[in-house]
Amino acid sequence: MTFDKAYCEELKGNVTAYKARREYFSQDNASLKFSFFCPDENCNADLTSVNIYTIGKVSHKPHFRTRRNHNHSDDCSIIQNVEEIKVGTKNKEGHGNSHGQKNSKYPEEFILNRPKSEIDSTSKKDIDDDFDIEPRQRRQATRGLAEEARPHKTSYLENVVDGYEDMSVQDMKDTFLILGGDRKSYNNSFKKIQYFEDGKNFIFYGDIEPIQEFGKNYAIRFKEKAWFEGKPYHVSMYLTKVLIDNYRLCRLFKESITEFVKLGNNFKSAKCYFVGSYPELKEVPTKDGKSSFNVLDIHIENLDHLVIKFTV
Repeated sequence: MTFDKAYCEELKGNVTAYKARREYFSQDNASLKFSFFCPDENCNADLTSVNIYTIGKVSHKPHFRTRRNHNHSDDCSIIQNVEEIKVGTKNKEGHGNSHGQKNSKYPEEFILNRPKSEIDSTSKKDIDDDFDIEPRQRRQATRGLAEEARPHKTSYLENVVDGYEDMSVQDMKDTFLILGGDRKSYNNSFKKIQYFEDGKNFIFYGDIEPIQEFGKNYAIRFKEKAWFEGKPYHVSMYLTKVLIDNYRLCRLFKESITEFVKLGNNFKSAKCYFVGSYPELKEVPTKDGKSSFNVLDIHIENLDHLVIKFTV
């Protein structure tokens, strides 16, 4: 059985897999790992984490699952919820869903600007909107699928992208996301980079070339050219050492991009997603300095708004 949230002993509350992942990579001690348990306060079943400590391409988005040979308590509200769902959703043969998986809820709103903590103005930590640490409590089994009725918000683009890549074509049309105040289907919230002139309030994406490393800086270039004012241009972004070093999850980003750079051309596909930035025409001098050329440049200010996915 899989879970989106778990009780974390070290963080003293219920956290999502994405929250746990970021808490882990925000610390300097890479050897420190978390202990996870069932989010029901009356159940102490051990949960194991999946892809929380992983770098690079993974087959499944971060989540938790019941540890092998560990059972939930008889009155665990999580298990009661799942049993109600299984009874209420019969397949064509009249049998319940036997996968034992708690239905995931896709993010419904993306927060571009993370709210700052008011507790300690000197702290670098932010409030993770809906992903903040929650109290451990018993859930109301009678509420079934409506058990998490409040809006599912996130300021992590990775969470939205994972949901998008996990969806069926029909899910993309039926599931809505609030982005920059606009409420659109997931299908209409994502826009291929070559069509960026359709508007700014989108999550842009496209296939990319192998990432180029220049010292501690990185250049990313999209494969597809984009038309701007009637002409095709290369689209690229430049990530500086200063930007990366100032990122609160710099360890995660550095390890991830280093692994991708090492692949060179040895990957099947690679995509880059970004939000909150817009391509702008920029004049770039040639290496000899005698001439110049124009490119569409993407200026990224927040690495929370950038996701690179690759398949080897």
